[in-house]
Amino acid sequence: MAISKTDDLFRLIRSLTKSEKRTFRLFAERIKRSDELLYMNLFDIMDKQKKLDEDSIRSKLGNPSPVKYSNAKRHLYEQILTSLRMLNKSKRSNIQLREYIDFVYILYGKGLQLQALKVLQKAKKLAIAQHHDFSLITIIELEKLIHSRHITRTETRPIQELTEQASEKIDTLANRVKLSNLKMLLHRFYIVNGHVKNEQEAQEVRQFFNQQIPAIGNEALGQMEKVLLYQSHVWYYYILNDFENCYEYALKWVQVFQEYDELQTRDINLFLRGYHYLLTCSYNLRKQESYAQYHGELEKFRKTNYHRFDRNTQVLSFLYTHSGRLNLHFLNGSFDEGVKSIKTTLARLERYKDILDKHKVMIFYYKIAWMYLANGQPGKSIKYLNYILDMTNVSLRTDIQAYARLMFLMVHYELENYNLLPSLIRNYHSFFTKKDLDNKVQSCFLQFFKEIINAPILDRKPVMKKFLNKLQDLENNKYEQRAFLYLDSITWLQAQVEKRSMGAIIKERNAE
Repeated sequence: MAISKTDDLFRLIRSLTKSEKRTFRLFAERIKRSDELLYMNLFDIMDKQKKLDEDSIRSKLGNPSPVKYSNAKRHLYEQILTSLRMLNKSKRSNIQLREYIDFVYILYGKGLQLQALKVLQKAKKLAIAQHHDFSLITIIELEKLIHSRHITRTETRPIQELTEQASEKIDTLANRVKLSNLKMLLHRFYIVNGHVKNEQEAQEVRQFFNQQIPAIGNEALGQMEKVLLYQSHVWYYYILNDFENCYEYALKWVQVFQEYDELQTRDINLFLRGYHYLLTCSYNLRKQESYAQYHGELEKFRKTNYHRFDRNTQVLSFLYTHSGRLNLHFLNGSFDEGVKSIKTTLARLERYKDILDKHKVMIFYYKIAWMYLANGQPGKSIKYLNYILDMTNVSLRTDIQAYARLMFLMVHYELENYNLLPSLIRNYHSFFTKKDLDNKVQSCFLQFFKEIINAPILDRKPVMKKFLNKLQDLENNKYEQRAFLYLDSITWLQAQVEKRSMGAIIKERNAE
């Protein structure tokens, strides 16, 4: 394994829990040779560092030669992974299965075919119980290989069963591969193009989906294939901004996991992701009761099962529950309560900063900035908006970067920093043009700020009312509605006109 990058090794060591470090030290104790001491010294030094300092590491190791240092890093990386593999073998059936298969190759290589078959039977039972179909087809093919090349004193009936099992699994896996391919193609389409912006793009997506979707009835699908089918539909309708249908398929996705508890053990992250899209659609459709219900279910599941989450699942559950909490405050207009939860969210962001990509951090900063602005604390929004505006190398979600700039104009308007607005408007217009962002809501809002800063103070209210009407007209355009989900410009303008808080307006609207 050609891993010798110091940063990769440091990140791996930083990810270890106390029990994993203790297990690794016990695992490494079996080696006492002096030439193996270097990699353990390297582990001890890196484990004590809060921030990577390679010069200090090399100095404390006695400045070994570049080759020796590189070998020590590579060896340490491999030994940590080997230790983690042994530790997780009893916890993760897929690791246990691969070990069984390795044992089979070793036994078969020694000419112990019958022993190899016994191990394969154990592996097959485990693969069937845990629905590891890709491993199962490998196991079946190994059984067929041994039976076809050696006299194993086996009746013909089990051999017939093997061929039937192989044929059945091939059909299952073919369906799964087709559906996972469709899901990935839709995902790629979204990354490149985002949501559809007009009817022409919508028609292209519909045509693409209808050409790609396998002609398979639900009765021919297993549990995981159904999930993949529903997941593909979620992505399809999500891209089309059809949140009603997206909601229905996200609900079906979650219900499959709720019906079959073993699926939750098998792929807990996919279960959490289903809840994430169910919450996203509920939020976009302003289904407050449904949102509160599903968010409560997600919070309860997280609390009950957190002890068995690995680090990746812990991070995912943090993203979905904390984002969900913020969105719930946006829905209810309870911004005063929302700002109180920000401290906890920021602490979790700091804990997982080595794992989270900049895109996910950017989304949280955007929500936090909006929470402060909507709660009448625009000055506190600036810090988080600046984080987003400084992310010049982030290519994903240019829409969020655009909305952050519009929010920045709102913030400075409320702070009465009118002298800053003209230059900001020019810069942001240039940004929108460069990024080819032709969103009508964005253009309308830029035009609003151009007019409002040039209008006398007594004439500003009519200007606000004029643009409020324009935005309300745009809200009825299904290809413009998404802009209002990310930036509630209508409520903000209404609050400016009526001299009321955004929270009060939303709560009044919800009570109607």
